[in-house]
Amino acid sequence: MGGQPLSAALSNAQRQRNFRERRALYSDQGVAVASLVRAAIATGRAKIDNTIKPLEFARQQWDDSRVELVLRAAVNPTALSNTPALTQISFAFLRALAPMSAGADLLARGIELSFGCAASIMVPGIAIPVAGFVGEGKPIPVVSAPTSAGATLLPHNVKAIAVLTNEMLRSSNAETLVRDALIQSTGPALDQVLFSANAATSDAPAGILNGIAPLTPAAAGPIKGEILVDDLQKLATAIGPVSGNGGIVLVASPDAAAALVMRLPASVEWPVFTSASLSARTVICIAAAAVASAVEGVPQIEAGSYPALHFDTQPSEAVDIGGVMARPMYSTYQSDEVALRLRWPISWALRTSAGLAWMNNVNW
Repeated sequence: MGGQPLSAALSNAQRQRNFRERRALYSDQGVAVASLVRAAIATGRAKIDNTIKPLEFARQQWDDSRVELVLRAAVNPTALSNTPALTQISFAFLRALAPMSAGADLLARGIELSFGCAASIMVPGIAIPVAGFVGEGKPIPVVSAPTSAGATLLPHNVKAIAVLTNEMLRSSNAETLVRDALIQSTGPALDQVLFSANAATSDAPAGILNGIAPLTPAAAGPIKGEILVDDLQKLATAIGPVSGNGGIVLVASPDAAAALVMRLPASVEWPVFTSASLSARTVICIAAAAVASAVEGVPQIEAGSYPALHFDTQPSEAVDIGGVMARPMYSTYQSDEVALRLRWPISWALRTSAGLAWMNNVNW
């Protein structure tokens, strides 16, 4: 009797369920992100025309109650930080960054928390539970959760400025253009910090590679596929006690990600994310459950027209430093543009270093 093997049928059914679930998620996500984008447009339009009030403009343009929440949160973030609708928008914005940020996709698969005005969050560590078969009337094993051995999340802020022309903000395509500008300006910044080996500072959380030495890759050889499998086996074994039977995510530099996608067997269903922030021939293997992140409220957006902006991803703190002018300088006032400044409270941490292993200079 013909037909596909049972394991293949089950795998296909699971993929279809995952697709339906993610489609529903992204549909809800799109609605939530739209509220944030509309708040940005209302803020920008009010800066173009000072006769416009953001709240009034939003009520006239859209039947969307969450836009008002976002606009009010920008004025009084503390009072509205525990609002569930705003937290939902913040998580939706995180997922919307996935096309530009492997880090956003990774954080969305881990444990998502909310600060809710808390100064910090203690996340329990990961321990292998102890359980067994127990006969009637006999004592049952008790496991004490390691609540003091986990990571501590502290609030930090991702900040970015996106410059848009006034024509863009007035156009019928404003929602699409503003959404793209917010994602393009935020996504790569997230990856640069998340996938670094930098220690934590008062400005930013530690990169998830901090304190974790890379594993040694397999030596170069004629059969690239075999070398790749050997490396992945070594990486998966390293995080096996944490990842268990699944939940493994691979993050790689563009060249290594291409090799993974083309050479991984079809039966391997580990997601492969690409991040341009990683150096060439680098691959990270992560147990998604080992990553925890937290947000507070919703991304806050302000608009302004400035006579001088240091148009650089690493701007100087002063325009004139000892008689040397920062370059390039840019005037949004002269060019009839509006600068949208985004501030997004978000942080992350590894619950255990055993949940991540990585390699550089792989030979496939």
